[in-house]
Amino acid sequence: MYRDTEIQQILEQGKADLHTACQLFDSCETADLEMMIGTWKGREFHTGHPMDGILKKLNWYGKAFHDAENVDPLLFEGKKGVVFAVDPVPFMDKRKLVKAVGGKARMRMVKFRGETTATMIYDNLPIHDHFRKVHDGLLFCMMDWKADKQPYFFLLEKME
Repeated sequence: MYRDTEIQQILEQGKADLHTACQLFDSCETADLEMMIGTWKGREFHTGHPMDGILKKLNWYGKAFHDAENVDPLLFEGKKGVVFAVDPVPFMDKRKLVKAVGGKARMRMVKFRGETTATMIYDNLPIHDHFRKVHDGLLFCMMDWKADKQPYFFLLEKME
């Protein structure tokens, strides 16, 4: 429960420093591929990253993990609550929403920051999203993008 409380306090404050976010990530349990299957609702975790706030403005919904080979890495919520997958390449390059056909990422177990944990690997971008378990149904996540000097953090809550 310590992590839940700390995460909630940080969300209420609106922001954490990078060191605190990294420590919190490292303190969480590893995640396995089986637990990832399903649809997850996302929430940003601000640390001063240039992407902080962008996903919320665009109605980011989360991610859908169908199986190890098929992941929709970016889901957005449109008008009337319709959730749709977005191709991550045009989004990351120009911040444009272009609907995706089929998964645009896959999952593997990857050693990162000293632990082997479930990781989503984008098909056409140098980005890995690493997942750590806060508790069943809640993940603390770190996006590692080759082009970025610092990681981007977010939370995922299991919906189905």
